[in-house]
Amino acid sequence: MSSLLICLDFDGTLAELDPDPYNVRIHPEAERAIRRLASLPETEVVLLTGRHIAGIRQVLPDDLPVTLIGSHGAEPGPELGPEDLDYLERIEQQLHRIATDGAYVEAKPFQRVLHVAKVTDPVRAEAILAAANRIDTGGRPTTQGHNVVEFSAVETTKGTWLREYKKRFNTTVFAGDDDTDEHAIAVLGPNDFGIKVGRKPSAATRRVPNVDAMAQLLTQLADEREAWSATR
Repeated sequence: MSSLLICLDFDGTLAELDPDPYNVRIHPEAERAIRRLASLPETEVVLLTGRHIAGIRQVLPDDLPVTLIGSHGAEPGPELGPEDLDYLERIEQQLHRIATDGAYVEAKPFQRVLHVAKVTDPVRAEAILAAANRIDTGGRPTTQGHNVVEFSAVETTKGTWLREYKKRFNTTVFAGDDDTDEHAIAVLGPNDFGIKVGRKPSAATRRVPNVDAMAQLLTQLADEREAWSATR
């Protein structure tokens, strides 16, 4: 049987975006489709999210049969060394000085993230992000996203994680909505499928307009995978 990996972003892909990241839930149709897919032989569903694992667990059903990979692929991962921890502490201190007018700092195990979704003035939000982007990282990576800038102590991306994990499957389907998801789409091969949710530029070969449409596509995939499995 041909093995299938279904690797999915969460925010903006399986759940609508919200200024409060913990005020969201997975789309009901997407959840049903994921449960169907995960029950099939030689089929694995992975949620590959920028959230840390403790954070994504807060907005998912406890019994959802998926593999959770957090912090853009860094979690679960190795422990950080003293230099890495010192770097994150320094970044966090600088971000707290910048985080005004509703902006706030999120501490994740391998990253520090500045959020501006709650800043009501768009001009002010852009100014806060611009100030964050002027912080000296010493060459360590930063990532731009929906109303966020993220500072990481590690080089891991969704792409570096997926490149290795997908080797055990015949086919991979990946779906995501944000710039960080392009790292994963870039490592897909000729037997794989990349899906972009929304209007952002993408190298994906297929695009759906929103979370509702992504849920419908997962239902279609579950229908087709069940039919295919029944003939084997």
